[in-house]
Amino acid sequence: MEGLILAAGKGSRLSPDASAGVCKALVEVEGAPLITYSLENLIRLGVRKATVVVGNGRREIGSFLGDRYKGIRLAYAVQEKPLGLVNAIVSAKETVRSDVVLQLSDEIFLRPMLGEAFLSQLAGLDFAVGYTLDSEEKIKRNFSIETDENMRLLGCKEKPQQVSGNRKGTGFCWFSRACWELLVSVYDRQKNSPNDLCDYINLLIADGKTGKAIRIAEEEINVNTPGDLLYAQRRIRQENAGA
Repeated sequence: MEGLILAAGKGSRLSPDASAGVCKALVEVEGAPLITYSLENLIRLGVRKATVVVGNGRREIGSFLGDRYKGIRLAYAVQEKPLGLVNAIVSAKETVRSDVVLQLSDEIFLRPMLGEAFLSQLAGLDFAVGYTLDSEEKIKRNFSIETDENMRLLGCKEKPQQVSGNRKGTGFCWFSRACWELLVSVYDRQKNSPNDLCDYINLLIADGKTGKAIRIAEEEINVNTPGDLLYAQRRIRQENAGA
């Protein structure tokens, strides 16, 4: 299993200096750059190879990480234009060669439920989507998931107007090699379609692929704004104080 971290964002909502070249993935949260939280999750899963998709700040990220982070060998892929999440994923088609676990470089998981707790649930699946339990307000800012009683995925909706339940989808997903190859083959670069993660998940479901929603943390913090950053810093301090 390989890792895939999307780190091409400019972070214009996070910092007024983002347009001047500040790299969102390297913004520090309680002494650690954002992207290292994603890399530590890959270590929990035993991943030894990962691709980092870069765009804005590619030199800074490459200089900071180099070709290895602890035990993980790193490769880089470039998203030339900010054309959305699926376009960023497909930018790594030349470096990803097996099952892949996807992460966004701006997500922090508190009390992650990874390692064997996650891996043991992948047997017999084609793909999996990580979720956390959260408020209606935060689900509306992200995406909702619909499942049956066995947590098999029936569909998802990006930034839903109406929310049923308290499961919030995250950017943490696992795709079998077959699903990865399907994504690469169906992506239409001219139309930039499918465009977002829900588009792709729903495409897999419509194609008959078996997916499951798996809870992957007590809480997920998507760091997009200065308020998100302050909240993340406060929550991590609280977690560290209680450790």
